[in-house]
Amino acid sequence: MEGQRLIFKDGTTVENGTAGYAEGCLWLTLPGYPMQQAAALVFDATKTDKVTFQYGDMQDEYEGYTVCVNIHCDFDGLVSVCMKRGAN
Repeated sequence: MEGQRLIFKDGTTVENGTAGYAEGCLWLTLPGYPMQQAAALVFDATKTDKVTFQYGDMQDEYEGYTVCVNIHCDFDGLVSVCMKRGAN
């Protein structure tokens, strides 16, 4: 496997997407996604309940991140999202 991608619980795949954990938050980047499409994806808790970040021959899995607390589009159009765990 080469490259990197995000795979959401429902199978939605974002090529070149990234995920990283910092200070209790899961940060995602969604290249190629306009703000509206990114929002529809990350505001659907059934999709974000499990996110797999594949990079090279490795992968990280993040579960329970169902609350979008920040969504941002930079000047180049790259959408970044901050997710927190939902109540169990």
